[in-house]
Amino acid sequence: LNITNRYRANSSSLSKVSLAITNLKVIQNVPLPPPISAMIASDIPPVCKYLPSYRLTSRNPFNREACEAILRESMDKSLQGVEYSSYFAPSLCQQICEDIKTRVKELKFDRYKIIVTVTIGERYMQGLKAITQFLWDPEKDSYATCIYDASPSLVAVGTIYAIYFD
Repeated sequence: LNITNRYRANSSSLSKVSLAITNLKVIQNVPLPPPISAMIASDIPPVCKYLPSYRLTSRNPFNREACEAILRESMDKSLQGVEYSSYFAPSLCQQICEDIKTRVKELKFDRYKIIVTVTIGERYMQGLKAITQFLWDPEKDSYATCIYDASPSLVAVGTIYAIYFD
């Protein structure tokens, strides 16, 4: 009523605002909820914690040492006594990759996608620099690499990438 009376004193006609304030009713004796800090721990219902129903890790994680041994054995067996030829190098790379991939898949690394690359280059008065960069999860993804340089006419670099697949 005090607010309405002020509006009446300030203006000759009642505005919509003053009418709305006049129609408000005051509710008394409504208890307010206690603050959270005043609640007892027994009054708070327990929070249910659910565990995931699926595995988050691999049962058989990638083993770098085993894969490096496979790379070394396959490249030694396939490239021993071979002379470099630009005509046969692509098919030789493909054959070595398939052999390595088959042997790595026999290890049954759970939840990993396997990628194998082999690069063969001619050793002829030049150097070779190979750089690999990754955009992956360093805790789950991994790689193994091997350099074959026992031949006087060629050099080969083999790499196995193991990408974790959820």
